[in-house]
Amino acid sequence: MTELLDRSGAFPCLPSLTGLRFAAALLVYFTHLSVEGYLAPGPAAAVFRYAFGLGWLGVEFFFILSGFVLTWSARPGDSRTHFWRRRLVKVFPTHLTTWLAALLLALAAGELLTTARLLPSFFLLNAWFPDLDVMRAVNLPSWSLSVELAFYLAFPWLRALTGRIRPERLWAWAWGVAVTIALLPFLADHAFPSDPRLPGLEMTLTQNWFLMALPAVRALDFVLGILLARIVLSGRWAGPGLPGAAALVAAGAAAQLALVPTVYGLSAALALPLALFVAAAARADMTGAPSPFRGPAAVWLGETSFAFYMTHHLVLHYVRLALGETRVWSVPEVAALGVLLLAVTIGVSWLVHRLVEAPAMRRWSRPAARGERPERVPAGASPADARLTSRPPRRAEQGLAVRRSPARR
Repeated sequence: MTELLDRSGAFPCLPSLTGLRFAAALLVYFTHLSVEGYLAPGPAAAVFRYAFGLGWLGVEFFFILSGFVLTWSARPGDSRTHFWRRRLVKVFPTHLTTWLAALLLALAAGELLTTARLLPSFFLLNAWFPDLDVMRAVNLPSWSLSVELAFYLAFPWLRALTGRIRPERLWAWAWGVAVTIALLPFLADHAFPSDPRLPGLEMTLTQNWFLMALPAVRALDFVLGILLARIVLSGRWAGPGLPGAAALVAAGAAAQLALVPTVYGLSAALALPLALFVAAAARADMTGAPSPFRGPAAVWLGETSFAFYMTHHLVLHYVRLALGETRVWSVPEVAALGVLLLAVTIGVSWLVHRLVEAPAMRRWSRPAARGERPERVPAGASPADARLTSRPPRRAEQGLAVRRSPARR
């Protein structure tokens, strides 16, 4: 068993996970494009919506990745206060900027906003309410950021609890959590009333909220990421390589699409493949194995992915209203328009990252200390995080030898 460190004694950076974050955000972008109302009704539109219905894969990827990289970059002796400070400074400046922009755009468009909808989204509490008008209020993607915030608040305790698991039992615990996630749709299908159903879905609002948004339930994805990080760090990784893990994700995505629009088509088939994929990508970076996600362009896009995630729906929704709320286009026209709006969103997200996110992290991520060099802030896993960089060394887990990472020799 080994724990891979670079020559300086720090855990190596994981650029593939940074690059993958943009790929996951892109799935969410195209899902929202397909349901925003640009498409003319018809069979072609139905196929387009079906083909781009994998936005939930991207969101679940962020939930799992968040647990993985926060565990990876955890600092020995780090206080809860300092950890929470870094997370809140990472999340709230971009959230408040996009929230205010969304509020101004909604007022300009004449959309109805009430205090009951505004306050939960402002304080990122909206995921706790089984009400679509509350969850999606102001800036729609903020509901998942509300889930992430709950993860951040709970992480110090979750890390301590999972840290008590002996290394040789980590795989058993990971399998147990993955099986629990897979069984949740059965619980939702039988424990909650089946009517009234959401339009176009064979599930109720309560079932959908329980499986997709309730932070206490989604914390299982987060814990699965924590466990996989510990498995890799403890040198007990015995899963597939990156190509094999990608094939498992593709199979899980196909199963998900086949099960849509039922409750079984949300997370049951994806949690374990995504967790293995995250760990395999980390392992590829640690060992220097080939990865298509660590190139400069992929990493740059990954660094702006939080801002991209928080701005993309504003672009899609309000451009839609500006072009005409009742106007529709063919599939080829929507595809071309989607590429154009993608470029616009990338430009907007770069500005938000450059002018809001990065300066806030430099200025407020840690208390100033005289004579202390600025800290390199590791990324988290969700769209709320920046690029994952090396972290200070920590004591190896009991019984582990230490060697240099081949990727950094």
